[in-house]
Amino acid sequence: MIHGLSPYNYDFAVAAIPLQLILMFFYGIRRNLPVRRNRLFLLVMLSNLTMTIFDLVSCEMNEVWKEFPLWLMYLVNLLYFAPFILRGWALAGYTAEVCQLPRLFLKRAKTGQLLWLLISLPSIVTLVLILSSPWTGAIFTFGADGYHNNPAIYPIIYFTTYFNIAVSILFVLFRWRALPLQISASTLGFNLILLIGIIFRKMFFHVLVTSYVSILTILVIYLSSQNPDFYRDRATRLFNRDAFEEIGLDLLHKNKLFYCVLITAHNFGAARSIYGFHQLNNSLRMVGAWLIKNYPGYYVFYFDNGNYLLLHQGQMGEQRETILRGLESRFAHPWKAQGTDVSLSLSTLVLPYAVIPHDVTEIHELLRYAFRQTYIENQKGNHLITEQMLSALKRQKLAQFALDKALAERRIMAYFQPIFSTAENRVVGAEALARLIDPQIGNIPPDEFIQVAERSGDIMELGRQIFERVCSFIQSASLKERGIEFINVNLSPAQCMNSQLTDEFSAIAKRYDVPMDMIDFEITESAADDAQEVQAQLIRLQKSGADLSIDDFGTGTSNLTRLIKLPIHVVKLDMSVARAHFSGETNILPDLVRMFKNAGLKIVVEGVETLEMKESLTEMGCDYLQGYFFSRPIPPEDFENRFL
Repeated sequence: MIHGLSPYNYDFAVAAIPLQLILMFFYGIRRNLPVRRNRLFLLVMLSNLTMTIFDLVSCEMNEVWKEFPLWLMYLVNLLYFAPFILRGWALAGYTAEVCQLPRLFLKRAKTGQLLWLLISLPSIVTLVLILSSPWTGAIFTFGADGYHNNPAIYPIIYFTTYFNIAVSILFVLFRWRALPLQISASTLGFNLILLIGIIFRKMFFHVLVTSYVSILTILVIYLSSQNPDFYRDRATRLFNRDAFEEIGLDLLHKNKLFYCVLITAHNFGAARSIYGFHQLNNSLRMVGAWLIKNYPGYYVFYFDNGNYLLLHQGQMGEQRETILRGLESRFAHPWKAQGTDVSLSLSTLVLPYAVIPHDVTEIHELLRYAFRQTYIENQKGNHLITEQMLSALKRQKLAQFALDKALAERRIMAYFQPIFSTAENRVVGAEALARLIDPQIGNIPPDEFIQVAERSGDIMELGRQIFERVCSFIQSASLKERGIEFINVNLSPAQCMNSQLTDEFSAIAKRYDVPMDMIDFEITESAADDAQEVQAQLIRLQKSGADLSIDDFGTGTSNLTRLIKLPIHVVKLDMSVARAHFSGETNILPDLVRMFKNAGLKIVVEGVETLEMKESLTEMGCDYLQGYFFSRPIPPEDFENRFL
């Protein structure tokens, strides 16, 4: 045991000091987020270190107090008591920040400030009493026989400590479900550790254990949420998405103006394929280092997939154009990564303070949408996030809500567009197309809700319900007996990644007594880019009895040889190919038809709108035709009345 002049056991206090210094060193050498939570954590560490050192010093000096000036004796004891209270107050504030309580008062800042003042009141009163002790003797004093606590008021030290811990625990319990379990559990855990330590200190007064328990608390905080690496992107070492959330919401809470510049390498996917993962990561780090060097007044973040964000406090003025020109100038040249020139194509959008939401979920939704739109908006000559873009995002959210509700209520409908056989001169099939009509919004176009479904993961359930509608229609209308040979069903790339897809669809078809050879699954040309995975899925579908087609050929850049190797029997040419042919833009259509016919594939042409197109495509050798000349997509009952 370590003893000095006093009867106290110093073992725990002495052990706490090197642990505290090591933590502070590793925390200090990293660039930390400039947010209140980090400042409070730093205050906790400084207060605990100061408290620990002066706990030891005061215990020793109090034993020989006559050898020192009285003012120095009061000072060293103040430097123990004041950090003790500051540490407890800072931990309560830190807990409030971790529990995101300030975000609940973003729109009612004064209410939040008043509430925090009331919570801080016991700590303020106690701190005032401590600091007044040299004159009032409120907490401690020096008499003829040395150091004494004031038994009437000294218990306020423990009352304030218990109060701060109790408030912290209430914060955690109040926000338990709103936080990740790891954060909730660790925050509750470190407060309970602190509570146990204070109780232990009272029970064993001569063991200086408080500092050691505090360092355990700090260690739990560091490992669970305060490690600076949690807020760094591993590849670029820049601040990540979580860091942006912390800094952005901290500025919003303080009502400080700021704006953001979104930077997207819109050829990121192609660059990854061309240059490889390692070289591309080197280039991304170079971009990050260049941004930090050339925009020193900005926080630089990396959001994955070639997306960067610059954040600057203050008004957005003329520097916007200067920044954009500087970015365009640098990105016009390649980035040299390990001797290889890596070219990254730039798109940019500026996010002004006026359109930044105050809700964290809405901020993330806006950024995801804006990063996707940078290239499209730049093509229009726009480099600023506008109210029109916000309206489009709100429309997407409405579409998501309507889709979720329709899927839950099984209101998704399947419309059918006829497919005409040139050999039989009649309608022999149809394409099933998803339709969503919301009671409040009305008709939502497929390109809206299908994109939403693919991003949200609802595409799986959407596909199941559409397939069930198709099987139900085939059974109820006796399509096979009445001359309809097949129904085309679209598959998205996401559906092709579902290893259970064939089993799920086969089970649905069996339930309705529909043979799988009535189904022709269409995959897009872009889906075929991941040939290995898609091919495995297509083989499973083919073994179930279904036929397979390539949809929208002519809109992608797939390798023709690879496409032909897929187990498909039909190629559907996109309507843009037909329109380009009949408008005189290109004469490639006959060559495409001959090429696919020679490969043993049948041809479907979309976008047939006139009798002239029908006759010309028939003469050209196309097997099937589809388009408004025959019919728009129509409900199943209308299809039955018109074509059966």
